[in-house]
Amino acid sequence: MISLRCLPALLIGFWFFIFGGCFNAEIYAQQKTRDVYVGFASVLVKGENYVLSRKKAVELALKDGLQEAIKEIIGDEEYEESQRDLRKILRRSSHFVKSYRTLEAYDDQINKTSKVELEMRFFRSAVNQALEGVGVIASSSNKKKVALLINEKSFTFAPVTSFWDIIPISENQLASNLIESGIEVVGRDELRELISEKMVLKAIKGDRKSARKIGLEVGADIVVVGTAVSSLREENVKEGTKTVQTNINVKVISTLESLLIAAKTEFSTIKHEHASQAEIEAFDIASKKLSGFLASSFHRYWEKGVEVPMKKTSEIPPISMSDM
Repeated sequence: MISLRCLPALLIGFWFFIFGGCFNAEIYAQQKTRDVYVGFASVLVKGENYVLSRKKAVELALKDGLQEAIKEIIGDEEYEESQRDLRKILRRSSHFVKSYRTLEAYDDQINKTSKVELEMRFFRSAVNQALEGVGVIASSSNKKKVALLINEKSFTFAPVTSFWDIIPISENQLASNLIESGIEVVGRDELRELISEKMVLKAIKGDRKSARKIGLEVGADIVVVGTAVSSLREENVKEGTKTVQTNINVKVISTLESLLIAAKTEFSTIKHEHASQAEIEAFDIASKKLSGFLASSFHRYWEKGVEVPMKKTSEIPPISMSDM
């Protein structure tokens, strides 16, 4: 058994200096339980800027906690051999943090240092996925996962108060088309259990941080969010037909990078004697158009990573939901 008197000496062995010039920091991290880590950072303050130093200390403590999590996954020996490959992951350590809380924060104005101690949890599936991406560990599955969430406004159905109260025609058909093309899509029931409506609506409105959280929570490396709307464009009483137009507008977000991969709007117009049937057929056609585009975007991302963000393409301006 190790004597408590030896403990300070052992802890010193974990301390090391990083960052020249503005910052000089000592960091250590240790595993507290299987999925909870404690990280500590002490940063030298320059120019009395304690705010900036505190921020840097938090970043370094999170980074060091992630280092320990990675060591647990791949082992100390592999970690040392893979330092170059791991830099890309460690630079984005905050992207993998599920939650953290401050155990201690202290600004030492005598020694000009800012110190923090944090307790943190990581999205383990996202960490594994990143390690697979840089080739440090073997891929656990050849299939990638996509989360799909569409906020649909249909003129044939009464308005609902909750996003989760309906199964959108557009989302259901688009998911079916993607599955048929070999893409694994996270089920809506699973999404509903794990993701709050508030977070979904924020992601659909363009908040990429919310989209990233959705992907991390459900283990999807791509999140597709968007809107769909249908409208009665024309009613021919003489022929007994109704012309229905549907628009689907989607954005594709990468979970790890929280960046836009692709964006597109598709539409379809169908004439039928029954408005509801015209709507279904129109959404089906628009979904088929989109699914091919999306599948290509997914595979391009899985093969090459994030490239230059693509601008949204639209064949016609989407119908405003305010018109419904």
